[in-house]
Amino acid sequence: MLNTNSDTLRRVVQADLNLQPRSSACWTAQLLSAFQGLRGCELYVRSVLTGHAITMQEFTADLKHRMRGVWRDAELVDPNTHNNKLATYYSWFAIPFSRNERMPINVPRYLHLDLSKHVMRNISRFRLRAHTLKVEAAAWLEDGSCVCDQCPGEDEHVQNEVHALLICQDHRVCELRKHFSFLFTPFFEDFSAAQPFLLQQVNNQLVHDFLSQQNNRLFFLSKLMDLFVAGRDQAAADQPNNLAEGYPPL
Repeated sequence: MLNTNSDTLRRVVQADLNLQPRSSACWTAQLLSAFQGLRGCELYVRSVLTGHAITMQEFTADLKHRMRGVWRDAELVDPNTHNNKLATYYSWFAIPFSRNERMPINVPRYLHLDLSKHVMRNISRFRLRAHTLKVEAAAWLEDGSCVCDQCPGEDEHVQNEVHALLICQDHRVCELRKHFSFLFTPFFEDFSAAQPFLLQQVNNQLVHDFLSQQNNRLFFLSKLMDLFVAGRDQAAADQPNNLAEGYPPL
């Protein structure tokens, strides 16, 4: 609009600029408000008020930096001690950001693969904590417990994603791990056919590296979800999403 050949448009823009000090509902006021929190906020505000162009490459990088702020906060939270979805995703599942903020953001590889809807849904639910493991279900139930109800013995463990992956001693989960033992042996020295589970927590980076393998881990995660949600919500999760596919709801 700064370089427009339309005299009418230039006058509309100028009138809106003049209105900005008196009305928060005008375009200019809303634009200036949107600059808040950006590193170059003062420069952008001054450019708008004086009619100068803003360098879009610098503005886009600045906008990405602000949007990533929520993940910088999540980096400071340990998902083993805090029931925080953002921290869980960032520590265990997220693809690291490029140091160059002008680079595009990559999406998870599994979204590009030819997987069945069932497998895709299971993996997405596990990664996004959209499941009914106890750590999530307890947040929605009054006096809900996070303790795993499938582990034998009297030890009480929080049933979260890492517990399901590595620690739960339910015999069905152990058999599944043994079937996919090639996923575990490169990362965990204590893992064996005789003991297909870990006895203690592992650091977050090791969990992230394990989940970042480019192999059959996706099918392991899907089968693991089948075990933990069987009899709870699998039937509902497997229902077709008519709205997503463009059909009216049933």
